[in-house]
Amino acid sequence: MQHPHARHNRLALPASAFFQSIGFGLSNPFLPLILREMGVVSNLETWVGYLVGLYFTLSFSLTPVWGAVADHYGRKLMVLRTSIGMGLIYLLMPFTTSLYWFLLAFLLLGTTNGLIPSCQALMATTTPPRQLASSLALLQTGALIGGTLGPVFGAVLAGWLPAYRDLFWMAGGFTLAAGLVALVFAREDFVRPRGKLELHPLRDLTTVLRLPGVPALLAIYLTYQLTYNGSVPVVSVYTLHLLEAAGIREAQQINIWVGAVSVMLPVGSVLAVPIWTRLLDRFGPARLLPVCLGTGAVGVLLLALVYTPLQLAAARGVLGLLAVGIGPATIALVKGRAPAGMESRVLAFMAGCGMIGMGFGPLLAGQIGPWLGLRAYFLLNCLLLLVGLYLWRRASRVAPTPAT
Repeated sequence: MQHPHARHNRLALPASAFFQSIGFGLSNPFLPLILREMGVVSNLETWVGYLVGLYFTLSFSLTPVWGAVADHYGRKLMVLRTSIGMGLIYLLMPFTTSLYWFLLAFLLLGTTNGLIPSCQALMATTTPPRQLASSLALLQTGALIGGTLGPVFGAVLAGWLPAYRDLFWMAGGFTLAAGLVALVFAREDFVRPRGKLELHPLRDLTTVLRLPGVPALLAIYLTYQLTYNGSVPVVSVYTLHLLEAAGIREAQQINIWVGAVSVMLPVGSVLAVPIWTRLLDRFGPARLLPVCLGTGAVGVLLLALVYTPLQLAAARGVLGLLAVGIGPATIALVKGRAPAGMESRVLAFMAGCGMIGMGFGPLLAGQIGPWLGLRAYFLLNCLLLLVGLYLWRRASRVAPTPAT
């Protein structure tokens, strides 16, 4: 049997992603409020942008290393590395009593980032090709359900915790639970290659960029993560601006609205994943990706047209409905082009592009926001998705999708 652990991992890895996403959703949407609580008064979006940008820059710089380690020592080991590492550092965050100690701890957290990409790599190498798109969609569903519950828990807890950074206690607990699920239930029959571990990130990157159609797919995945996950803290700042314009300054209402706006993206995505999964299985990711990019651009455009927190929440839900198919379609296409023995490294470079997007989104918003407003940032997101659509249409004519 070529893929004996596909069934186990199809259940275990979405559960692990579920717990990790609860922890992430508990804390990340409230990052602007944490910084404001710790003394940041003006240019909040710029502070958030620099912090998140540095966080994902550190994550990206280590991604090729972890990809090579995964190909040499196994992908399950990387799932355990990131879940346990992130969980322990999360538990240190509440002890940071000054802004600069908090910034240092948050950047240290970036060195352990990458649980979802690690789960994707393990899923991709233990799943039959015909089931890969739907299995990745199931993994994404687990992450989305966790991402739905996380902001809800965060909004409730923030109302009675002494400080916003105390949310990291719960984030650490859920992330360690993700590691425990992977440790006990995820499986992999890994045969270590002969020879010593060798790190050649530049050579590996050159190989990846020569794969037909992969450069365009990496650019698309970067844009998708910038738009989809990278905008989470940006949308929280956007929510604060809309609340101030509406004259709402009560802490409890702010917590509720930040949580509500954050939760609508994964809610919309969870509702849409079964539909996109059936379409992926029926038409294939190559044919469906242009549709996902076009509908995603429409969803992002709506964010630039809202004027109230309620409209923003609704627009985020619509974005989740329209854009969630981009992720599994792109990952399946990249995996289909990866050379044997390089699967984790190819997916690691893809994850690195996603981290650039997640970090560059807040950084870009921090520069655009003070000058043109955050509406201009979302209009730019829409344009980037349309550029991704153009790149894929062009690349798919030159390099047809390999048969699986």
